[in-house]
Amino acid sequence: MNLLSIDIGGTFIKYAILDDDLTILKHWMKPTKKLKDKNEFYDYVCEDLDMENIRFVGVSAPGVIDAKATVISKAATNVQAMYLSNVNVEINNRLNVPVQTINDGKSAGYCEMKIGNGKDSKSSAYFIIGTGIGGCLCLGEQLIEGVDRIAGEFSNLPVGFYKDKPSKIIGLSKIASMTALVESYNQKANTQFMLGKVIIDRYLQGEELAKEVLDDWCKNIVMGLYMIVVMYNPEIICIGGGISEEDWFIKKIKDVFYNKVQSISEPTIHTKIQRCKFNSNANLLGAALYAKDTLTLA
Repeated sequence: MNLLSIDIGGTFIKYAILDDDLTILKHWMKPTKKLKDKNEFYDYVCEDLDMENIRFVGVSAPGVIDAKATVISKAATNVQAMYLSNVNVEINNRLNVPVQTINDGKSAGYCEMKIGNGKDSKSSAYFIIGTGIGGCLCLGEQLIEGVDRIAGEFSNLPVGFYKDKPSKIIGLSKIASMTALVESYNQKANTQFMLGKVIIDRYLQGEELAKEVLDDWCKNIVMGLYMIVVMYNPEIICIGGGISEEDWFIKKIKDVFYNKVQSISEPTIHTKIQRCKFNSNANLLGAALYAKDTLTLA
């Protein structure tokens, strides 16, 4: 019997069939559609799935997900039909096999903690750079979720207040996500539609504006890493997201973290900074691992 893993994202829904050793036997994806209600959305997620020889399903999903698998926060526009729905119930009703759901940042972290670059660490954190900043904190092989299950939601780490809304907190994602890099460059270049890949290419080609913007962006990322070190001081922080696959980027973040930024109290810091071992498949593997571990024990 095999496992089905589903990674629901704001742009794509990814699928994988895995064997019991978590080897991916088949994987595919389709675009995420903005649908009017949860019934249409979950019908779309589950349509045309061959469930023969599938014993359970692991799901990675955006947003804060409570202990019963209800989505209790809104995420990207295309997935807002999931808000206040119970993912386990909705998918189980359509596929008729046990389902277990985990937040997407925690899914990537769970994968890295179990079989990736955080394996065997006593404490670890996972910092996933994308549209926002996904994340996960682990103590050994235990997820740290918090009383409201928002531990590891690094997008919301406070970095200031809006001048025009002095009671509204600015979260780390506003200055350290890939979206933040694009918005900063567009604002300074007086453009509107520059893509992150184009900005990075210009940086690597030596463009001064791209260098200025990316240098500031990397400092903001490192500020987030220092926040994690101060509040948790894990053995290792693994950085994920597409950009983490670039050797120059990991080298630059390590250089800024260890050499270019001075912390307030100047302690000796032993936390290691490393990239994630798995990137494009981390959520699929993490969801399958989490489902296998929790449903097998149930």
